[in-house]
Amino acid sequence: MVQLTEDIRESLSQAGIVFLATSSGDGTPNVVPIKAYRLLDDATLLISDQFFGKTLQNMQENPRAALSWWGEKGGFQIKGRVTIHTDDEVFREDVAWMKGFRPGLTPKSAVLLKISDVYHVRPGPDAGKKIL
Repeated sequence: MVQLTEDIRESLSQAGIVFLATSSGDGTPNVVPIKAYRLLDDATLLISDQFFGKTLQNMQENPRAALSWWGEKGGFQIKGRVTIHTDDEVFREDVAWMKGFRPGLTPKSAVLLKISDVYHVRPGPDAGKKIL
């Protein structure tokens, strides 16, 4: 199980907008900016889906995803597998969280990304290096 470092957790919490990459069953890539996300624990990220179209379809066809961002401590990319929740406790908790985070938005689904790998995203000798 991946245990995110304090630097990675802090960088993600300060990132604001992050980029979620998915691909369809035939491998067609898609990347979208997202702001409605939060770490649930060191290995699980919640992504709240208000607007996903191609992204949702891609995750239904192919559960692998990557999330990337750049912050004051450099850039990181996490990879993992997603599960989509639409009528369970995970979804209800997402709806409650969104009421406090962005009251005008109602989630269509809650996406859990189980983090399996973490990589550096920065220039220099560590570019693209797997760190966890």
